Parts: sequence; C-alpha cells; structure tokens
Amino acid sequence: MTETPRTTRAGARLDSLDVCRGVLLVVSVSVNAWFTAPEWFEHAPWIGVHPVDLVFPSFVAASGAGMAIAFARRMPVARQVRRIVVLTLAGLAYNAAAQGLSTGGVDVTTWRVTGVLQLYAVLVLALGLGAGIVRRWWHWLAAAGMVSVLQTAVLVVGAHSCPGGALTTACNPSGVVDAAVFGAHMYAGGRLGHDPEGLVAAAGALVTALVGAAAGRLMWEHRRGRTTAAFGRSVLLLAAATLVATRASGLLVDPFKRLWTAPFGWGVGGVVAVALLLAHLALDARSPALAERAVRYPLVALGRNSLLVYFGSHLVTMVATHTGPAGGVPVDGASWAQVWQADTGRLVGAPGAAWPLCVVAVLAWTTLAVVLHRRGWYLRA
Repeated sequence: MTETPRTTRAGARLDSLDVCRGVLLVVSVSVNAWFTAPEWFEHAPWIGVHPVDLVFPSFVAASGAGMAIAFARRMPVARQVRRIVVLTLAGLAYNAAAQGLSTGGVDVTTWRVTGVLQLYAVLVLALGLGAGIVRRWWHWLAAAGMVSVLQTAVLVVGAHSCPGGALTTACNPSGVVDAAVFGAHMYAGGRLGHDPEGLVAAAGALVTALVGAAAGRLMWEHRRGRTTAAFGRSVLLLAAATLVATRASGLLVDPFKRLWTAPFGWGVGGVVAVALLLAHLALDARSPALAERAVRYPLVALGRNSLLVYFGSHLVTMVATHTGPAGGVPVDGASWAQVWQADTGRLVGAPGAAWPLCVVAVLAWTTLAVVLHRRGWYLRA
C-alpha cells in the first residue's frame, strides 16, 4: 500500500477514467458475490459470449487507456519493471492459494503459471515497449490491427487442420502452443484443451488493451490542447475503425472469450473506448457541482483502488467458496458463500435471493475504497 500526496493541480488526473473503472468495479464485485449465478450468465464454455465474459476484458480496455496516459507522461522504466515483476509474483501466489484451497496443498508440478495478473504483466510489457514509438492515438489502433491480423491468421490456419475446419476444445492453437510452453502448468492442467490466459489468448487481450490505449492517448491529447472538434472527429473515426475491424475479423473467426479472438477483442475494446471518450467529454471538461461531486466520489474512490477491489473481491470469493463452518479441504458441507447468501437473504425477508449479498459486498468494498481514498492510500503494482 502506497501513500500518494493529494494534488489540486487542474488536469492532474482524469475523473472519467476513475469513474468508469468504478462503475466496472460495482459490476465486478456484484458478479463475484453472486454465488448462484445461472449458467447463461457464467463464462461461455467455448464459442459464444456470456455476460461474465465481458467483465475482465472491459477492465483490460480501461487499463490500456490508463497505461497509455501513464506512458505519455513518461513513466519511469524502473516502475514498469517493478509492476511486471509484482504482478507476476502476485499471480503465482494467487494460483498457489487457489490450488491449496481446492486440494489441500500445492503441487509444484501442476502449479498454474498463467492467470489474470500474469496476463496484465504481459500487457504492461507489450504496451511499455510500444510506447517508445507511439506518437499519435491512431498508432495504438494500427498496432491493434497488426496483432489481430497475426492472431486471426494463427487461428484460421489452426482451424484448417481441425476436423470439419472448426476450432474446438480438442483442436485449437492454444492446445498446441500453450501446452508446448506450459505443459501441466497451464489452465486446468491442460485438460480442457486451451488456456484463457495463455499466449494465444494474450494476443487477443493485447488487441483490447491497444484499443483502450488509443482512447487513453486521445484523452491525453485532448487535455494537452487538441480542439474539441478534432477530438470529436477522432472519436467517430475510432468507433468506425473498431466496428469495421470487429465485423471484418468476425468473418474469419467467431467472437469468443475462451481464446479471446480478434472480433471479441475489437468489440469489447471499441465499446469501452468510446464509453471512456464520451465520459471524458462529459466529466473532465468542467468543474462539477457539489451534488455531482458527491455522486462521483465513491466511484472515483473505487477507480483509484481498482487493483485492490478487483482482485481483493476475487480472493474473498475464492476463499468463501472453498471454506466453510465445518472445515475440510475441499469444504465439508456448506461453504461460507452459501451461508452468507442464505443469511443476508433471510435478513431482508428474501430467503434464497442472491441480490442482498451482492448489495452488501458492493457497499463493503465501496466503503473501504472511500476510506482509503480519503487517506490517500492506494494499492499499486
């Protein structure tokens, strides 16, 4: 936890980015606390997109925007390296905890080395390398185009070697590439035939992050003096480009999260990028009234501590679903998740309902974020 001094300098931060992160965190915390979500809401098993599939990629797009702004402000190389190392080590520790809670111990021969935090580390590295040659917002978009062409080519070539010419869990490039690199250390030990945070999926995640970076750089250019008229034309151009890229890549490969295909990456990245840019116009170009500041404040607080709230809520969910009053690993009887959901439902007169626990979780994490924001304390990699 680091303490950041307050600043009143105009333009020191973009409220729009923090507010959008805050909204995403409300969704993420609610989803994490919805322990009995129906199958249609959970991750799609393969082809297709379910609601939960959109949550993490939206954060990736927003993170790309934040990284582009940080790189435009000349983030020190030492800080970039530290962030990559910390994210990687934290991800490995999270995986060890998950394995321990599921099996009662950590087996180094099957310890998963890929994961969400490790994927973030890869994105920080990739965008950091690209930041040295980026001079305009559309450079990030062009980079996304090159990465999407490469990943789509790999998937199309891979599909041609599969029975019926279709990507399946039994036949896809991730099952070859990631299995060769990570072996039993990949997602589910490789038993599911793919890795959603492996090298193949990382290319699609990079597309999403690069589209977000284009939005972030455009916001930074606008703050640095780009006229609103020119900014508006650029927003329309970015929206059109992402729409065309989504449709064009979708002609070659289906959009789905399990391999983070290019049309999925472009689609999520484009929607989040446009939302960020519109929020920038609405929130950053004027001084808000007192009532609006009060509404913004908890969202900004969440956004400033997005790393803590996002991964902290995931950690709480993992512990709650793998432990319970009766003990045991795996848990004997009801888990704490089931107990808490039942208790909060009865407390408000809605036995069996999931929403009361979701509300409690959002309020708890928002309160923590507000307290930390008031003290200027933020968890950063």
